[in-house]
Amino acid sequence: MAAPAPRYGLIGGSGVQVEGKAPWKVSTPFGECLLTTLDDDQLVVFANRHLCTCIDASTGKASYAPPHEVNYRALIWALVVEAKCCAVVALGSSGTLHPNTIPVGSVVMADDYYMVRPEPITFWGHSKIGSFEAPEGGAGRIHYTPANPVETSWTDWLRRIQEALRPVFPTVSDKVKLAQGQSPESWPCLGSPNPGQELEDSMVYVNTVGPRFETRAEIRAYRGVGHVVGMTCGREWALCEELSVPYCLICFCDNACNGLSTHPAGALQEYLDHKNAITDVTGAVVRQLVAELSKPTGTVEQDAKRLKTS
Repeated sequence: MAAPAPRYGLIGGSGVQVEGKAPWKVSTPFGECLLTTLDDDQLVVFANRHLCTCIDASTGKASYAPPHEVNYRALIWALVVEAKCCAVVALGSSGTLHPNTIPVGSVVMADDYYMVRPEPITFWGHSKIGSFEAPEGGAGRIHYTPANPVETSWTDWLRRIQEALRPVFPTVSDKVKLAQGQSPESWPCLGSPNPGQELEDSMVYVNTVGPRFETRAEIRAYRGVGHVVGMTCGREWALCEELSVPYCLICFCDNACNGLSTHPAGALQEYLDHKNAITDVTGAVVRQLVAELSKPTGTVEQDAKRLKTS
């Protein structure tokens, strides 16, 4: 009997507008999460990180959860363990730390992350989670190398997503700007999907605490360690890695960080102004991802082979 076709997870936020199939509520050991599928074969599973874990018991609907109140453990466990997604793509609203080289309106793929407050976000304590390796029949382990450039399942996943999204650029080129080192052929990566070795050839996502925007002093400090700032995706990334699931982060730069913005009303208003403008771009990216990831590949083994040869 053929194995079922692989499923993929797609995570969006407040700037991602999608119309999925009827959502369903998933119970996890860490709380509940609302998921929906974006294709007829139910191979692409979507969660809006801000509208999936704060669920009203009487209505079954979710209310907005700011970055510090998202139940990340329920979100990732629901996608990976319960819905059995074998890889995840995340779309994240970001502020640029270097607007001269990563301008507002650019779209970049991160290859590393920096936790401003590296809290121990983990599934540790669950029987399916081991220390250095997953227990028999388990789901993950807590000791691993994050954003590991020799982890071929991750780097192959980045390459596949870059190749899937390359055709999008010509359709949105009037709405996005290229970052330094990007070309229409490499977009949304810099030179290539290969993770960089130094800050100069990397794309580092700095995960702040939120929900407030960062102070000017904080931004001056973060410029030395990263390129874009967000409040959510580092936590998702770490939990996916704990479950040995590749995570690809696409950052949509909709504002320059505090103290760096040239917008007459500052960084927050710049974010609000660009939030609507970026909707067309995120919509095009989502449609392309769904079209690519819902293609029939036959079996999990065939899909793994495709990842290795793409």
